Amino acid sequence: MQDVARQAVREYVETHSRAELLDRVLDDELPRYAEALERLGQ
Repeated sequence: MQDVARQAVREYVETHSRAELLDRVLDDELPRYAEALERLGQ
């Protein structure tokens, strides 16, 4: 039972940590490339 709970907590932390990291990177880097991305979208 403890192994199952431990694995669930580990997966939750890994998933949310990656999502938070991606959000931070996008918040920091996306504005830098916004103009180029907009041009690519046209």
